[in-house]
Amino acid sequence: MEERRRSPCQGRRRRRRRAAETALMDRKVRELRRLVPGGNAVPADRLLLRTTDYIVRLRARIELLRALSDLVAVTNHMAVAMPAVTPS
Repeated sequence: MEERRRSPCQGRRRRRRRAAETALMDRKVRELRRLVPGGNAVPADRLLLRTTDYIVRLRARIELLRALSDLVAVTNHMAVAMPAVTPS
């Protein structure tokens, strides 16, 4: 069976593609570092762990804010529905 040799162009294309993928990954890591509190102080592998923790905390905060918003809405609705009592 004959072994086919690759042309030099294929090697260059592969290197360019890898370089582009690396540049894209570096850009994404920089963006994560910018978005995640304390992201600049940790290596990339720890950055991913910190990112997941941050997402969990953000979701918990959203749930808390929704609950508070619902509570305020109910309280406001009750205040409108009930007539104000004035001392006699």
